[in-house]
Amino acid sequence: MKKLIDILEVINVPLIDCQGLLAFNLDAPETGSQIDAEAVEFRGWVLGKMSPAIAVEVVAQGRVLKTIAVNVPRPDVLISYPQVAEAGISGFRATLDLSKIIDQQDQLTIYGILRDQSLVKMAEVRVKLGSDSSIMGVALPQQDADSGLEGIQLKLQRIQADLERSKVFVHTVKTNLQNRT
Repeated sequence: MKKLIDILEVINVPLIDCQGLLAFNLDAPETGSQIDAEAVEFRGWVLGKMSPAIAVEVVAQGRVLKTIAVNVPRPDVLISYPQVAEAGISGFRATLDLSKIIDQQDQLTIYGILRDQSLVKMAEVRVKLGSDSSIMGVALPQQDADSGLEGIQLKLQRIQADLERSKVFVHTVKTNLQNRT
């Protein structure tokens, strides 16, 4: 029996908080869907403001699971954003095997990477790994991934990754403010 993964919630970062992005959309995965954990599709599109989007990263537990090139044709985006040269090829698509990567419950973060090497948070995807076995039709209980030493270590890794990104952001803001004066 295959492992299933529940997409508990997909939270798009408000565009106003996505400095460097003109627009984006995460088409898949979708909130409420239950899919094969070995074939989770990440699909959407992204447009940079001043610097074109070149890739999208899927990150879990502080490590990059996949870097996806932004090069898939998106005629629908070109119609909506004809003034953006890259709009016609602003799509991304990849299928990831999360069956052995994700703990029982986890959070994935989706980042856009711009040509100027800026990293912009686009979305968070909360997932829960389903059971891959049952006894006489009754699912086996799952342990909470956030309990115990392993759960604490994972939380610390996430906090550390968030702290590093925050440091870069603060440095960028300080530099921009200094350049204005």
